[in-house]
Amino acid sequence: MAPLETLALAAFIGTLFLGIFLCIHGLPGLALIAANILAYALITGFEKIAWQAALFMCLVAIAVEIGDLFYFMRGSPRFNPSRQSIMTSFAGCFLLPLLLTPSFLVIGLVGGFFLGGVFGMLCILITQESQLKPAYRIPFRVFVGRMAGLLWKGSVASTLVCFTLLLSYD
Repeated sequence: MAPLETLALAAFIGTLFLGIFLCIHGLPGLALIAANILAYALITGFEKIAWQAALFMCLVAIAVEIGDLFYFMRGSPRFNPSRQSIMTSFAGCFLLPLLLTPSFLVIGLVGGFFLGGVFGMLCILITQESQLKPAYRIPFRVFVGRMAGLLWKGSVASTLVCFTLLLSYD
């Protein structure tokens, strides 16, 4: 593989993981993942990822992003990431895959990246909430709703990234 191809493949994979990281913090990471998949499929001439698979993955990503936007517009609150939560989730995104990848390979890498990021963000959120007076804390039902939306969107993003990585490697 030529150095330019290696660099392009590394940028492609890095962008996929950036999409998962954005999903953890409530940003439109699935749109980035869908655009990345479509661009990779077009550049490779649909050799690695067939046009049907690319179209299906893009439609799923767009549907989940629209659903997330719909629930946000209906008043479903999101987590507001702080610098500390971003840094801790970033650390978790690298530590948990180190533990899971040797045993579970691609699923351990992608799942560990997502779950490590969520766990890091959740630890900081719980710490910040415990320092607030009870009147200012997030109600439990709101917290559960936020986590359910985060886990849904992140699990779809992780599944798309797993399928993309499995399809792009021979």
